[in-house]
Amino acid sequence: MLSEKAYALCLLEILQEHSDAEHILPMREIIAKMQVIYGIRPDRRTIYAAAALLIGLGYDLSVYEENGVGYYLRSRPLEQSEVLLLTDAVYAFPFISARQTEQLVQKLQKQLSCHQRKKYRHLTIARQQRKTDNRQVFWNIEQLDEAITRKKKVQMDYLHYGLDKKQHITNSHTVSPYEMTYLNEHYYLICVPDDVPKTRLFRIDRMANIRLLEAPRSEQPAIRQEAQDAVYAYVGAPEQIVMRCDRWILDDVIDRFGSDVRITGDGEEHFTAAFTAPPRGIKFWALQYLPYVELLQPLWLRNEIIESIGKNKYLK
Repeated sequence: MLSEKAYALCLLEILQEHSDAEHILPMREIIAKMQVIYGIRPDRRTIYAAAALLIGLGYDLSVYEENGVGYYLRSRPLEQSEVLLLTDAVYAFPFISARQTEQLVQKLQKQLSCHQRKKYRHLTIARQQRKTDNRQVFWNIEQLDEAITRKKKVQMDYLHYGLDKKQHITNSHTVSPYEMTYLNEHYYLICVPDDVPKTRLFRIDRMANIRLLEAPRSEQPAIRQEAQDAVYAYVGAPEQIVMRCDRWILDDVIDRFGSDVRITGDGEEHFTAAFTAPPRGIKFWALQYLPYVELLQPLWLRNEIIESIGKNKYLK
């Protein structure tokens, strides 16, 4: 004979999997599922007691006295919209492998009833070609988190793609790790390498064979701000940036550089944007928007962009 708590647990599992506001389970269905799934046949009084116990423990159940049909789980840890949002995000993250993506999506959708899950069968890995081949990503995050907590250095191998479209170890680094951050659709480790003691951002999905060392990390308190100011994962001392832009990319400028950008109208079709940021990343952003952006300051960066334009292979 099962205990009252065991019956409550069985009832909770059934309601989580098979019930929602559009699929209320009558008492007879609950008893039938108990028999098929668990090989037990409780009476109605046992179900009443199990439901009362779950409600007493804080579960939000709708009962027959309220809806006139039966029982269903009214609220869950994640709502349908939240599961959909997180599912889409997991599919979009290129640093999660295709296999790990499917496993995470299955875990997320277990938060829904079997009926609600059917609504999301159309979702697929639309960006599968961009998914990483490195299945160590979650292990990497665990190792790096431990190193950051213990304030220890780590050694790691770093991967790059070869012409065979597979990742290969190209070099190794010993670094002092400080934080992990999400930037430009990738997770990065903010760190300072031993060989070049400047703030760097390394992609976590390109790391392999992380070794936690006993050597304490070096301490450089300014690196967090440097990483926050990074553009395209390029860090460095920020400088005053001034750009003249076509007005139709104003949304893109604010999305990229934030609402602190100083915007000044420049005729009906242009505006001037001024802000501070590490200039190396600005170079690549300006080249990406080349027909619509003219960099005015700093002058040295403007000259570098002009030189890059002169090397344009389409102009030869």
